[in-house]
Amino acid sequence: MYNLDNKIAIVTGASRGLGEGIALELARRGATVVCADVNSADETAATLHSLGSPKSESAQVDVSNAASVDSLVSATVETHGRLDIMVNNAGIYTYGEIAEVSDEDFRRTMDVNVGGVFHGARAAARVMKQQKSGRIINTASQLGKLARPNEGVYSASKAAVILLTQALGLELAPYNITVNAICPGCMYTEMMEKSFSEMAESEGITLEEKLQDYLDASIPSGRFGTAEDMGRMVAWLASDEASFTTGSALNLTGGEQVFF
Repeated sequence: MYNLDNKIAIVTGASRGLGEGIALELARRGATVVCADVNSADETAATLHSLGSPKSESAQVDVSNAASVDSLVSATVETHGRLDIMVNNAGIYTYGEIAEVSDEDFRRTMDVNVGGVFHGARAAARVMKQQKSGRIINTASQLGKLARPNEGVYSASKAAVILLTQALGLELAPYNITVNAICPGCMYTEMMEKSFSEMAESEGITLEEKLQDYLDASIPSGRFGTAEDMGRMVAWLASDEASFTTGSALNLTGGEQVFF
């Protein structure tokens, strides 16, 4: 059990899905968590209170806006005195052939997925360099390592996250700060269920049949990843046990992908 007592964390995209799972796991292990999201993350914060994290709170942030992220980090440090863990998790998914993706969709994907990580990591790094300690953890994707048709724009954004992670890991290592990325595979979230439901409907089969077909064909572990799986990996990277791990892009795929 990785002990995160008295650690102060920010998790972006914390209102649901993987971000909510990350926030819950960090709180279970003793951290105080600022649950940040472009929408309200009040429900997540209330759940953390019930888990025994009374100082955890919610905050509204647009990660594509640098000033919004800078204000979030400044307010966190002003309230709690420090920032130990920055989880840049907020992101959006874009689907479509590159030739058909609109300028607006391309820019929005890059602004959120790449800009959001850049803004969060930069703001956190400035604080952590002064502290001479910290953990920055970025959500990338298996698709940041392998492109697929109709997902090229999303893949490009997540590949950028991996390269930012590697460079920042090198830059911040002398300050006792680690920077790592997690590359989830197909994780069972509300967004994933909606996507698979649409595919199942177009194929004339049930959602359950579509899910089983995908498992049989793609995931050797025989199950989809969960928000709890994501939270546990973040908790490890945030802990002292991971102090020699930096600049990595760790697969969380159940064998769906096994590349470096």
